[in-house]
Amino acid sequence: IITTKIEHHAVLHTCNRLEEMGFDVTYLDVDESGRISAEQVKDALRDETILVTVMYGNNEVGTIQPIDEIGDLLKDHRALFHTDAVQAFGFLPIDVQKSCIDMMSVSGHKLNGPKGTGFLYVNENVKLSQLLFGGEQERKRRAGTENVPGIAGLGEAVLLSGQEREGKSALYSRFKDIITRTLEAEGVSFDVNGSREHSLPHILNLYFPGVSVESLLVNLDMAGIAVSSGSACTAGSVLPSHVLSAMFGEEDDRLTSSIRISFGFGNTEEQVERAAKELAKIVKRLS
Repeated sequence: IITTKIEHHAVLHTCNRLEEMGFDVTYLDVDESGRISAEQVKDALRDETILVTVMYGNNEVGTIQPIDEIGDLLKDHRALFHTDAVQAFGFLPIDVQKSCIDMMSVSGHKLNGPKGTGFLYVNENVKLSQLLFGGEQERKRRAGTENVPGIAGLGEAVLLSGQEREGKSALYSRFKDIITRTLEAEGVSFDVNGSREHSLPHILNLYFPGVSVESLLVNLDMAGIAVSSGSACTAGSVLPSHVLSAMFGEEDDRLTSSIRISFGFGNTEEQVERAAKELAKIVKRLS
């Protein structure tokens, strides 16, 4: 199995468990923008490789991986290609056939759909063994009574996300520009973690040299601004981000001086402008 060091824990912890069961897992390094290359996948690929799982876009720094190139590399190999598209779906134009994707995971709450819903796209040529035993629901793959309201809500969320994708992505990209331009105008020292060229529109990860992330988060919270120092799934953890660790090394200052800002449904330019000015004021005070 081939994956990367910056995957969501949904993938990383599953791969850890598979290693315990005897599978051989290769965790690819990323560069300082959080990206791998198709060449790395090619170098790690073996005749016995059965699965390559690479996230479409990272949930902490927003970096988009070269999915098309990886898919093209794998189209004549026995290995199946899975991508965690939870952050990318609804923001990027995804074509599973063009990208030669065999399986793709999507989560409903990222599309403003019902929490606890999601779907797995599976190429019709992929045969999956039964996940849960019991009834014959979900084409005999996953037993249990279906959550019909959740499914209907997810279907509507997918439909709306497709209709609104371009406008939403353009708006969130503008929000990122507002924040970075405001910080520059205020003379704040900062850097963007992640790729500026290959980046999701709704995620911005910023490094403020010499500023304690704990103090920054507390001050932003008091100002009514909700950001995080990593993934929402690790909220409350005192451990540094595994994503930033993979990008910069475990001793880098960025691990303790970076915040993750994300945008979502209902956010306005006025809110973002206020947040950017408050952020600049707080960082200058804490520097």
